[in-house]
Amino acid sequence: QVSIFLLDFYFTRGFASDLQKERKTMLNVITATEEIAVALSRFDLQSAEEIISTSSLPLPLHDAFESILSNLTEYRPYLPDALFHKMHTEADACALAILDVPGVETGRASLVFTDIQGSTGLWEACPEGMKEALQVHNKVIRSCIVCEGGYEVKTIGDAFMVAFETAASAVSFGLSLQEDLVEAPWPKAILRLEHCSHQDDGPWCGLRVRVGVHCGEVELQMNELTKRYDYFGGTVNKA
Repeated sequence: QVSIFLLDFYFTRGFASDLQKERKTMLNVITATEEIAVALSRFDLQSAEEIISTSSLPLPLHDAFESILSNLTEYRPYLPDALFHKMHTEADACALAILDVPGVETGRASLVFTDIQGSTGLWEACPEGMKEALQVHNKVIRSCIVCEGGYEVKTIGDAFMVAFETAASAVSFGLSLQEDLVEAPWPKAILRLEHCSHQDDGPWCGLRVRVGVHCGEVELQMNELTKRYDYFGGTVNKA
């Protein structure tokens, strides 16, 4: 009976010890998962990657987070740069968001919308070429935004919404964009398409991008997730 008691005692103590270890491991996994989720919600990919690499996550969970990081990295060219700012505090986020935002003080801005002409047909005709072409398109547009001092509000599919302080800056952006698109390094697969081939009788080469501009009064609201300003009102609809 004593032997049975001792065996039962040691077995129970060992079982309890294993449970404590399992509980501690589970709590560590939960904590790491929460930290990764917060980092990803802020698009702070560097912090998320560091936590994933240093945490003892179960393999399925580790692979799932790695897949999310891989997808975000792959689609990085399609996402606004502002999403990838690291927000340390709410005050830092607000300070960054309000910096050089057209219309914050005056309630007036010049809004621009871009749109790829015939994009649906192009994707159907040459999906692989359009993936590369869209990266070129986004790079050219963002370069022109920076050069003209614009504010990238958001992207809607392959379209951009951009705000400028003045009408002159908005129009200058549109003109510079058309010039840079002609000189852009488009993939050969895209240039073989009739709609995108170089035209001797006109300034076309590569994707054709329409640009709409309108200036006027605007209403601004901050997106709580991205900490970026969005614009509303009649000026937006007319642009």
